[in-house]
Amino acid sequence: MILVGELRDRETMEMVLEAAETGHLVLSSLNAPNAAKTLERIVSAFPSAEQASLRGRLAKTLRYVISQQLLPRKDGGRVAVLEVFKNTQRTVQYVDSEDASGDTLLEAVRNGASEGMLHFDQEIEKLVRAGVVDQEVGLSYATDSQQLQRSLTQ
Repeated sequence: MILVGELRDRETMEMVLEAAETGHLVLSSLNAPNAAKTLERIVSAFPSAEQASLRGRLAKTLRYVISQQLLPRKDGGRVAVLEVFKNTQRTVQYVDSEDASGDTLLEAVRNGASEGMLHFDQEIEKLVRAGVVDQEVGLSYATDSQQLQRSLTQ
């Protein structure tokens, strides 16, 4: 097992990917707002000529992307909200594709609850409905605040 504090540059990302390809469990952190942006950040660190093959390598080695946000609670303090992307047979194609917007990947996360995935906005909605987080706060942290607003008014 290899633990890397943070993936900050292309060289570190390449070393981590090579370690994963040789069967090592690699855990690391990277500053990004969600799973789709995490993958986008990794891919964009490489020259455009290498990005297609890099996506293929990630599709074969990546297992999970877990993103976390700390939202202010109504009663003080903070509450952790998680987004969990799990690389499954269904999602491999999304990792491997060149969807620059990340929309298909986020849609897979939104619809992946039966596979153990969590989506930020769905988790924020639960906290707002439970009265743990103010609606305004939840909307300000949402990936798609308009969609969250529509969900909350239903």
